[in-house]
Amino acid sequence: MKALILGATGWIGKNIMSQRPNWQWTEVSTKNCNLENFRETNAIEDKYDIVIHTAGFYGGLPFNRKHGIEILFKNTVMNVNVCRLVKKIQPRKFIMIGSACLYPPLDNKLLDESMIGGRVFHPSVEYSGLAKLHLYELARSLGVGFEYLVVSNAYGPGEHLSPEKSHIVGSLIGKIKKATNRLEMMGTGAGVRDYIYITDVAEAVCKYAELDHATNSCSNISNSKESTAKQILSTLIKCSGKNLEIVWGDPKDDGVSYKVLDNKKMRNDIGYEPAVRLDQGLQRTWQHFIK
Repeated sequence: MKALILGATGWIGKNIMSQRPNWQWTEVSTKNCNLENFRETNAIEDKYDIVIHTAGFYGGLPFNRKHGIEILFKNTVMNVNVCRLVKKIQPRKFIMIGSACLYPPLDNKLLDESMIGGRVFHPSVEYSGLAKLHLYELARSLGVGFEYLVVSNAYGPGEHLSPEKSHIVGSLIGKIKKATNRLEMMGTGAGVRDYIYITDVAEAVCKYAELDHATNSCSNISNSKESTAKQILSTLIKCSGKNLEIVWGDPKDDGVSYKVLDNKKMRNDIGYEPAVRLDQGLQRTWQHFIK
């Protein structure tokens, strides 16, 4: 398999390449190409079986609050340039990595791919959602076979721990590592999500790349198993061995109260069931970060 990967030095990009070390990889990152620059992006040549797009200007809740509409501007420019490149080189398949911010805020509903396409997003992810939806709409117009893979809450060794860039698990690990007696949290911990270990994400991406046909659709990459932030925190504190007083915060920082993705389509398309249990994955992630 001859593959062009955009965002090669990012967390997801690196794990995808590690999952298939025998593929012939061409790596694109900020080290050798600015995807917001059309001339630099369009200078990429050669023929590829697949193009995998993992690049983007994204982060966690504090990142969204800080950068606001700049998230939409920067990612829109990047995605237009990438899609023009894909149209030019005509790979067998174009694979994009999206996230659950694509979905509308539907409390207590298991989210399946038929719900994607509206322009109503939770205020905490509005600009990210618009940028990712725009990429999906662009891909549908290219005339190139594609997979738009919507990843739920990925976690695992190597993820961001910084307050601005991290997501739930990375953020909690960063807080626990610094805490001595008291741990102050954003939100109430009541938000329900599903979590998927990074190697399971990478394996699902590779299996979609290996499908003989393109589904030309969105597909959830998830565990479809519910966990609250409180449960995740409790497990990580047990891993740490610390005795901490937990101070919960403002409910407005919970985001959507329920966001769990249905993985039925993934199981039907590629016959894959995530292999790493949540307790195993959290333990492995904690051990990685304390080394």
